[in-house]
Amino acid sequence: MQLSPIGLSLAELDTPALLLDLDALDRNIARMAGHFRAKGVDWRPHAKAFKCPAIAHRLRRAGAIGVTVAKVSEAEVMAAGGIDDILIAHLVVGPTKAARLAGLQRIADVKVTVDHPDQIPALDEAARRAGVTIGVLVDINLGMNRTGVNDPDAALALAARITDSPGLRLMGAMGYEGHTLMIEDRDVKRAAITEAIGRLIAARDRLVAAGLPCPIVSAGGTGSYQFSADLPGLTEIQAGGGIFACRYYTQLCGVVGHEPAISIHATVVSRPAPDRAVLDIGQKSISAYRTPPVVIGHERSEVGSLSAEHTTVTLAPGDSLSIGEKVQVIPGYSDFTFVLHDRVLGYRGDMVESSWQLLGRGQLQ
Repeated sequence: MQLSPIGLSLAELDTPALLLDLDALDRNIARMAGHFRAKGVDWRPHAKAFKCPAIAHRLRRAGAIGVTVAKVSEAEVMAAGGIDDILIAHLVVGPTKAARLAGLQRIADVKVTVDHPDQIPALDEAARRAGVTIGVLVDINLGMNRTGVNDPDAALALAARITDSPGLRLMGAMGYEGHTLMIEDRDVKRAAITEAIGRLIAARDRLVAAGLPCPIVSAGGTGSYQFSADLPGLTEIQAGGGIFACRYYTQLCGVVGHEPAISIHATVVSRPAPDRAVLDIGQKSISAYRTPPVVIGHERSEVGSLSAEHTTVTLAPGDSLSIGEKVQVIPGYSDFTFVLHDRVLGYRGDMVESSWQLLGRGQLQ
Protein backbone atom coordinates (compact mmCIF):
# COMPACT_ATOMS: atom_id res chain seq x y z
CA MET A 1 0.00 0.00 0.00
CA GLN A 2 1.41 3.40 -1.03
CA LEU A 3 0.89 5.91 1.77
CA SER A 4 1.87 8.95 -0.29
CA PRO A 5 0.41 10.02 -3.65
CA ILE A 6 3.78 11.45 -4.71
CA GLY A 7 5.07 9.55 -7.72
CA LEU A 8 1.65 8.40 -8.84
CA SER A 9 0.24 9.32 -12.22
CA LEU A 10 -2.99 11.30 -12.38
CA ALA A 11 -4.73 8.22 -13.74
CA GLU A 12 -3.81 6.36 -10.55
CA LEU A 13 -5.30 8.94 -8.21
CA ASP A 14 -8.63 8.34 -6.55
CA THR A 15 -11.27 11.05 -6.86
CA PRO A 16 -12.25 13.67 -5.90
CA ALA A 17 -8.84 15.30 -5.45
CA LEU A 18 -7.68 18.93 -5.46
CA LEU A 19 -4.97 19.29 -8.11
CA LEU A 20 -2.45 22.03 -8.80
CA ASP A 21 -0.60 22.25 -12.11
CA LEU A 22 2.84 23.31 -10.84
CA ASP A 23 4.07 24.54 -14.21
CA ALA A 24 1.04 26.80 -14.61
CA LEU A 25 1.34 27.89 -10.97
CA ASP A 26 4.98 28.87 -11.44
CA ARG A 27 4.17 30.87 -14.56
CA ASN A 28 1.33 32.71 -12.79
CA ILE A 29 3.57 33.45 -9.81
CA ALA A 30 6.33 34.74 -12.08
CA ARG A 31 3.86 36.95 -13.94
CA MET A 32 2.53 38.52 -10.74
CA ALA A 33 5.91 38.90 -9.06
CA GLY A 34 7.38 40.43 -12.21
CA HIS A 35 4.46 42.83 -12.55
CA PHE A 36 4.88 44.12 -9.01
CA ARG A 37 8.65 44.46 -9.36
CA ALA A 38 8.20 46.46 -12.56
CA LYS A 39 5.70 48.77 -10.86
CA GLY A 40 7.84 49.21 -7.73
CA VAL A 41 5.19 47.93 -5.31
CA ASP A 42 5.51 45.14 -2.74
CA TRP A 43 3.49 41.94 -2.95
CA ARG A 44 1.65 40.65 0.13
CA PRO A 45 -0.57 37.85 -1.25
CA HIS A 46 -3.74 37.00 0.64
CA ALA A 47 -3.43 33.49 2.09
CA LYS A 48 -7.20 33.00 2.19
CA ALA A 49 -6.64 31.88 -1.38
CA PHE A 50 -4.27 29.02 -0.59
CA LYS A 51 -4.41 28.24 3.17
CA CYS A 52 -0.96 26.67 3.06
CA PRO A 53 2.46 27.74 4.45
CA ALA A 54 4.20 25.66 1.77
CA ILE A 55 2.64 27.81 -0.96
CA ALA A 56 3.36 30.97 1.06
CA HIS A 57 7.05 30.06 1.13
CA ARG A 58 6.95 29.51 -2.64
CA LEU A 59 5.60 33.04 -3.02
CA ARG A 60 8.20 34.46 -0.64
CA ARG A 61 10.95 32.93 -2.75
CA ALA A 62 9.43 34.66 -5.77
CA GLY A 63 9.58 38.04 -4.02
CA ALA A 64 6.51 38.37 -1.81
CA ILE A 65 7.27 40.27 1.41
CA GLY A 66 4.85 38.24 3.53
CA VAL A 67 1.18 37.30 3.51
CA THR A 68 -2.23 38.71 4.26
CA VAL A 69 -4.72 36.64 6.27
CA ALA A 70 -8.29 37.08 7.47
CA LYS A 71 -8.20 35.58 10.95
CA VAL A 72 -5.88 35.30 13.96
CA SER A 73 -5.99 31.51 13.59
CA GLU A 74 -4.72 31.80 10.01
CA ALA A 75 -1.92 34.05 11.25
CA GLU A 76 -1.06 31.39 13.85
CA VAL A 77 -0.81 28.75 11.12
CA MET A 78 1.38 30.93 8.92
CA ALA A 79 3.64 32.01 11.79
CA ALA A 80 4.05 28.42 12.97
CA GLY A 81 4.96 27.53 9.39
CA GLY A 82 7.78 30.07 9.33
CA ILE A 83 6.12 33.07 7.69
CA ASP A 84 7.27 36.05 9.76
CA ASP A 85 5.56 39.07 8.14
CA ILE A 86 1.77 38.90 8.32
CA LEU A 87 -1.11 41.37 7.98
CA ILE A 88 -4.53 40.45 9.35
CA ALA A 89 -6.83 42.35 7.00
CA HIS A 90 -9.77 41.96 9.33
CA LEU A 91 -10.85 43.42 12.64
CA VAL A 92 -9.47 41.63 15.71
CA VAL A 93 -12.02 42.34 18.43
CA GLY A 94 -12.13 41.28 22.09
CA PRO A 95 -9.60 40.24 24.74
CA THR A 96 -9.28 36.59 23.69
CA LYS A 97 -8.22 37.29 20.11
CA ALA A 98 -6.15 40.27 21.22
CA ALA A 99 -4.17 38.08 23.64
CA ARG A 100 -3.51 35.54 20.89
CA LEU A 101 -2.38 38.33 18.57
CA ALA A 102 -0.04 39.68 21.21
CA GLY A 103 1.45 36.25 21.77
CA LEU A 104 2.20 35.91 18.06
CA GLN A 105 4.48 38.95 18.15
CA ARG A 106 7.23 36.84 19.70
CA ILE A 107 7.58 34.69 16.58
CA ALA A 108 6.40 36.99 13.77
CA ASP A 109 5.53 40.58 12.90
CA VAL A 110 1.74 40.30 12.80
CA LYS A 111 -0.05 43.55 12.02
CA VAL A 112 -3.76 44.23 12.34
CA THR A 113 -6.34 46.78 11.20
CA VAL A 114 -8.86 48.90 13.12
CA ASP A 115 -11.73 51.11 12.04
CA HIS A 116 -13.22 52.23 15.39
CA PRO A 117 -11.82 53.57 18.68
CA ASP A 118 -13.56 50.84 20.66
CA GLN A 119 -11.30 48.21 19.05
CA ILE A 120 -8.13 49.82 20.40
CA PRO A 121 -8.20 49.28 24.21
CA ALA A 122 -8.22 45.48 24.10
CA LEU A 123 -5.33 45.43 21.62
CA ASP A 124 -3.35 47.92 23.68
CA GLU A 125 -3.93 46.07 26.96
CA ALA A 126 -3.02 42.69 25.47
CA ALA A 127 0.19 44.08 24.00
CA ARG A 128 1.23 45.74 27.27
CA ARG A 129 0.49 42.61 29.30
CA ALA A 130 2.61 40.53 26.93
CA GLY A 131 5.39 43.11 26.83
CA VAL A 132 5.17 43.49 23.05
CA THR A 133 4.10 46.09 20.51
CA ILE A 134 1.40 45.41 17.91
CA GLY A 135 1.54 47.16 14.55
CA VAL A 136 -1.79 48.67 13.51
CA LEU A 137 -3.15 50.00 10.21
CA VAL A 138 -6.21 52.23 9.89
CA ASP A 139 -8.87 50.58 7.73
CA ILE A 140 -10.28 53.00 5.13
CA ASN A 141 -13.62 52.55 3.34
CA LEU A 142 -12.78 52.83 -0.36
CA GLY A 143 -16.40 52.60 -1.52
CA MET A 144 -17.19 48.97 -0.79
CA ASN A 145 -19.11 50.10 2.32
CA ARG A 146 -18.15 47.09 4.36
CA THR A 147 -15.60 48.20 6.97
CA GLY A 148 -13.34 51.22 7.31
CA VAL A 149 -13.52 54.87 8.31
CA ASN A 150 -15.16 57.10 5.75
CA ASP A 151 -12.92 60.15 5.43
CA PRO A 152 -9.39 61.45 6.11
CA ASP A 153 -10.41 63.31 9.26
CA ALA A 154 -11.81 60.12 10.80
CA ALA A 155 -8.64 58.31 9.77
CA LEU A 156 -6.52 60.94 11.50
CA ALA A 157 -8.58 60.79 14.69
CA LEU A 158 -8.24 57.02 14.83
CA ALA A 159 -4.53 57.16 14.02
CA ALA A 160 -4.04 59.61 16.90
CA ARG A 161 -5.74 57.16 19.27
CA ILE A 162 -3.35 54.44 18.10
CA THR A 163 -0.27 56.59 18.67
CA ASP A 164 -1.53 57.44 22.16
CA SER A 165 -1.67 53.71 23.02
CA PRO A 166 1.69 52.51 24.42
CA GLY A 167 1.23 48.92 23.28
CA LEU A 168 0.45 49.84 19.68
CA ARG A 169 2.48 51.19 16.77
CA LEU A 170 0.86 53.05 13.88
CA MET A 171 1.99 51.34 10.67
CA GLY A 172 -0.15 52.98 8.01
CA ALA A 173 -3.47 52.55 6.23
CA MET A 174 -5.31 49.82 4.35
CA GLY A 175 -8.37 49.56 2.13
CA TYR A 176 -10.00 47.23 -0.38
CA GLU A 177 -11.54 48.23 -3.68
CA GLY A 178 -13.58 45.03 -3.89
CA HIS A 179 -16.61 46.77 -5.38
CA THR A 180 -14.66 47.41 -8.61
CA LEU A 181 -13.51 43.90 -9.45
CA MET A 182 -16.27 42.80 -11.84
CA ILE A 183 -16.71 46.04 -13.81
CA GLU A 184 -16.62 44.84 -17.43
CA ASP A 185 -15.54 47.99 -19.26
CA ARG A 186 -11.81 48.33 -18.63
CA ASP A 187 -11.79 52.11 -18.87
CA VAL A 188 -14.67 52.39 -16.42
CA LYS A 189 -12.97 49.87 -14.15
CA ARG A 190 -9.69 51.76 -14.20
CA ALA A 191 -11.50 54.98 -13.31
CA ALA A 192 -13.37 53.31 -10.44
CA ILE A 193 -10.17 51.79 -9.04
CA THR A 194 -8.37 55.11 -9.34
CA GLU A 195 -11.17 56.84 -7.43
CA ALA A 196 -11.17 54.16 -4.74
CA ILE A 197 -7.42 54.15 -4.22
CA GLY A 198 -7.58 57.94 -4.20
CA ARG A 199 -9.56 57.72 -0.97
CA LEU A 200 -6.78 55.67 0.59
CA ILE A 201 -4.07 58.06 -0.57
CA ALA A 202 -6.06 61.03 0.76
CA ALA A 203 -6.14 59.37 4.18
CA ARG A 204 -2.41 58.66 3.96
CA ASP A 205 -1.73 62.29 3.06
CA ARG A 206 -3.80 63.50 6.02
CA LEU A 207 -1.78 61.35 8.42
CA VAL A 208 1.55 62.43 6.96
CA ALA A 209 0.55 66.09 7.03
CA ALA A 210 -0.16 65.72 10.75
CA GLY A 211 3.30 64.28 11.32
CA LEU A 212 2.15 60.70 11.83
CA PRO A 213 3.95 57.73 10.30
CA CYS A 214 2.37 55.87 7.40
CA PRO A 215 5.00 53.50 6.00
CA ILE A 216 2.46 50.96 4.74
CA VAL A 217 -0.33 51.76 2.30
CA SER A 218 -1.95 48.42 1.49
CA ALA A 219 -4.80 47.57 -0.87
CA GLY A 220 -5.70 45.55 -3.91
CA GLY A 221 -6.75 42.08 -4.92
CA THR A 222 -6.30 39.81 -7.90
CA GLY A 223 -9.32 41.23 -9.68
CA SER A 224 -7.87 44.75 -9.65
CA TYR A 225 -4.08 44.41 -9.35
CA GLN A 226 -3.40 44.97 -13.06
CA PHE A 227 -4.82 48.46 -12.59
CA SER A 228 -4.05 49.33 -8.97
CA ALA A 229 -0.33 48.57 -9.32
CA ASP A 230 -0.10 51.56 -11.69
CA LEU A 231 -1.32 54.01 -9.07
CA PRO A 232 1.23 56.03 -7.10
CA GLY A 233 1.14 55.87 -3.32
CA LEU A 234 0.44 52.19 -2.74
CA THR A 235 3.31 50.38 -1.05
CA GLU A 236 1.89 46.85 -1.25
CA ILE A 237 -0.86 44.86 -2.97
CA GLN A 238 -2.67 41.87 -1.47
CA ALA A 239 -3.54 39.90 -4.64
CA GLY A 240 -3.37 36.16 -3.99
CA GLY A 241 -5.88 34.13 -6.01
CA GLY A 242 -4.31 35.03 -9.34
CA ILE A 243 -1.74 32.30 -8.83
CA PHE A 244 -4.55 29.80 -9.48
CA ALA A 245 -6.53 31.76 -12.11
CA CYS A 246 -9.93 30.22 -11.48
CA ARG A 247 -12.86 31.23 -13.66
CA TYR A 248 -14.02 33.96 -11.28
CA TYR A 249 -10.86 35.92 -11.88
CA THR A 250 -10.36 35.19 -15.57
CA GLN A 251 -14.00 35.29 -16.71
CA LEU A 252 -15.66 37.81 -14.38
CA CYS A 253 -12.81 40.03 -13.18
CA GLY A 254 -11.07 40.25 -16.54
CA VAL A 255 -7.63 39.24 -15.29
CA VAL A 256 -5.49 38.73 -18.40
CA GLY A 257 -2.34 36.71 -18.99
CA HIS A 258 -3.00 34.07 -16.33
CA GLU A 259 -3.69 30.40 -16.96
CA PRO A 260 -5.77 27.97 -14.90
CA ALA A 261 -3.61 26.08 -12.42
CA ILE A 262 -6.22 24.59 -10.11
CA SER A 263 -8.67 21.80 -10.88
CA ILE A 264 -10.68 19.06 -9.24
CA HIS A 265 -9.91 15.51 -10.35
CA ALA A 266 -13.25 13.78 -10.87
CA THR A 267 -14.68 10.53 -12.21
CA VAL A 268 -17.67 10.03 -14.49
CA VAL A 269 -19.98 7.81 -12.44
CA SER A 270 -23.19 7.84 -14.47
CA ARG A 271 -24.52 8.38 -18.01
CA PRO A 272 -28.27 8.47 -17.34
CA ALA A 273 -29.04 9.97 -20.77
CA PRO A 274 -27.21 10.44 -24.09
CA ASP A 275 -26.73 14.13 -23.39
CA ARG A 276 -26.02 13.89 -19.66
CA ALA A 277 -23.07 12.75 -17.54
CA VAL A 278 -22.69 12.78 -13.78
CA LEU A 279 -19.40 13.33 -11.93
CA ASP A 280 -18.48 12.31 -8.38
CA ILE A 281 -17.92 15.90 -7.23
CA GLY A 282 -20.36 18.45 -5.87
CA GLN A 283 -20.68 21.39 -3.54
CA LYS A 284 -18.61 19.54 -0.93
CA SER A 285 -15.60 19.49 -3.24
CA ILE A 286 -15.88 22.34 -5.77
CA SER A 287 -17.22 25.90 -5.85
CA ALA A 288 -19.56 27.30 -8.49
CA TYR A 289 -19.54 30.76 -6.86
CA ARG A 290 -20.58 33.41 -9.39
CA THR A 291 -19.60 31.32 -12.42
CA PRO A 292 -19.98 27.60 -13.20
CA PRO A 293 -17.01 25.23 -13.33
CA VAL A 294 -15.82 23.89 -16.68
CA VAL A 295 -14.55 20.43 -17.63
CA ILE A 296 -11.10 20.63 -19.24
CA GLY A 297 -11.26 19.24 -22.77
CA HIS A 298 -15.04 19.45 -22.75
CA GLU A 299 -15.49 23.21 -22.65
CA ARG A 300 -18.53 23.17 -24.96
CA SER A 301 -20.41 20.96 -22.50
CA GLU A 302 -22.20 22.76 -19.69
CA VAL A 303 -21.70 22.07 -16.01
CA GLY A 304 -25.19 22.44 -14.61
CA SER A 305 -26.50 21.68 -11.18
CA LEU A 306 -24.15 20.88 -8.30
CA SER A 307 -25.67 18.88 -5.47
CA ALA A 308 -23.75 17.77 -2.41
CA GLU A 309 -21.85 14.92 -4.08
CA HIS A 310 -22.90 15.05 -7.74
CA THR A 311 -22.25 17.36 -10.68
CA THR A 312 -24.42 17.10 -13.77
CA VAL A 313 -22.83 17.88 -17.13
CA THR A 314 -25.01 18.54 -20.16
CA LEU A 315 -22.99 17.26 -23.09
CA ALA A 316 -22.62 19.32 -26.23
CA PRO A 317 -23.45 17.62 -29.54
CA GLY A 318 -20.62 15.30 -30.46
CA ASP A 319 -19.09 15.39 -26.99
CA SER A 320 -18.84 12.20 -24.97
CA LEU A 321 -17.81 11.04 -21.52
CA SER A 322 -17.59 7.39 -20.46
CA ILE A 323 -18.34 5.84 -17.07
CA GLY A 324 -15.07 5.48 -15.20
CA GLU A 325 -13.33 8.21 -17.21
CA LYS A 326 -11.39 10.72 -15.12
CA VAL A 327 -11.57 14.43 -15.91
CA GLN A 328 -10.28 17.68 -14.47
CA VAL A 329 -12.75 20.45 -13.64
CA ILE A 330 -11.77 24.11 -13.20
CA PRO A 331 -13.76 25.58 -10.28
CA GLY A 332 -15.80 28.72 -10.40
CA TYR A 333 -13.90 30.19 -7.44
CA SER A 334 -10.63 28.88 -6.04
CA ASP A 335 -10.97 30.43 -2.56
CA PHE A 336 -14.20 28.55 -1.88
CA THR A 337 -12.76 25.35 -3.34
CA PHE A 338 -9.54 25.21 -1.32
CA VAL A 339 -11.43 25.37 1.98
CA LEU A 340 -13.22 22.12 1.08
CA HIS A 341 -10.05 20.02 0.96
CA ASP A 342 -7.41 18.81 3.41
CA ARG A 343 -4.57 18.77 0.89
CA VAL A 344 -3.62 19.87 -2.61
CA LEU A 345 -1.63 17.62 -4.93
CA GLY A 346 0.89 19.37 -7.14
CA TYR A 347 1.75 17.72 -10.44
CA ARG A 348 3.90 18.24 -13.51
CA GLY A 349 2.97 16.56 -16.74
CA ASP A 350 1.18 13.44 -15.53
CA MET A 351 3.08 12.86 -12.28
CA VAL A 352 2.27 13.97 -8.72
CA GLU A 353 5.25 15.87 -7.33
CA SER A 354 3.98 17.32 -4.04
CA SER A 355 1.29 16.87 -1.42
CA TRP A 356 0.67 19.96 0.71
CA GLN A 357 -1.61 19.99 3.74
CA LEU A 358 -3.98 22.97 3.77
CA LEU A 359 -3.28 23.79 7.40
CA GLY A 360 -5.31 27.00 7.34
CA ARG A 361 -8.50 25.19 6.42
CA GLY A 362 -11.21 25.60 9.07
CA GLN A 363 -9.28 28.31 10.92
CA LEU A 364 -12.21 30.67 11.49
CA GLN A 365 -11.45 32.29 14.85
